[in-house]
Amino acid sequence: MRKIWKMSWVQVKLSYRIKIAFFFAFIMPMMFFFIFTGLIAHGKPGEVAEFMGPLISLSVISSGIMGLGMQIVMMRERDMLRRYHLAPISSLDLILSRILANYLLFLPLIVVQFALAMLLFHMPLRGSIFGLWLVFTLAFLALNGFGLIVAGVINTMQEAQAVSQILLFGLMFLTGSTAPLYYLPRFIQHLSLFLPPTLMVVASQMMMLGGQGIRQHWPEIIGLAAAFVTSLGLAAPLFRWEKEEKVSRQNRLKALLALIPLIVVGIWLNFSPTFQRTNRALFHPTAAERSAAAQSVQRNLNE
Repeated sequence: MRKIWKMSWVQVKLSYRIKIAFFFAFIMPMMFFFIFTGLIAHGKPGEVAEFMGPLISLSVISSGIMGLGMQIVMMRERDMLRRYHLAPISSLDLILSRILANYLLFLPLIVVQFALAMLLFHMPLRGSIFGLWLVFTLAFLALNGFGLIVAGVINTMQEAQAVSQILLFGLMFLTGSTAPLYYLPRFIQHLSLFLPPTLMVVASQMMMLGGQGIRQHWPEIIGLAAAFVTSLGLAAPLFRWEKEEKVSRQNRLKALLALIPLIVVGIWLNFSPTFQRTNRALFHPTAAERSAAAQSVQRNLNE
């Protein structure tokens, strides 16, 4: 554990020293924060709270798909992984150190965004803070795990860019991260429940807007945790140190096993009356429900 922490801390310090890395890790997410809260939500407390889950989801998606996965492919293609291969560390050590480093960059960003939302826009925070932290953390870990699997089955940087762009835009527009879930067609709503960012958006929004906690959203939490464990378990054997070592057809098929927890949880949520009833306001809200929610937020602020 000590060597994992040391490698993680070195990576964190490098990210803050390299200007382009600091821009993508902190400056750009903060730009999106002010766009979402100031321009889209117009600084209204209730709407700011509604957009915080999707906003953080964008950071999670970009960190997992465009961040960690692309880093590993780039390091392998430039022969940067060889120096690590000569050191007394395993592929799991390197993977865990990279995930931990990205998490240490991600967590302060979320804390700053929540603090600014509450101080500048008086955003209400009605749900469980621990529940929100747990949901955000598990979603971050799950997406980073899938980013590592993508890096394990991709051979070149050009291929990685194409696949990552497809995944990035798919996860952005099919999970409620850029448009509210109730705007999406019914078929897309059902499909979105198979994707980790949707589980995070649903749980976080209902915690913040509905004052709910972990007890109401344990299916989403289990799904995110299972997705991370499965993806991490597959990322280690799929990891390649050398660019000359090409991925086999068998390993590419093995990578599909990471989808099993998501398929199981997606089917479960699509046919669960309890889940549909608990989160109906996100998928099929009536005009009266949206008005009542806005009035409830205003009452809480006045109190």
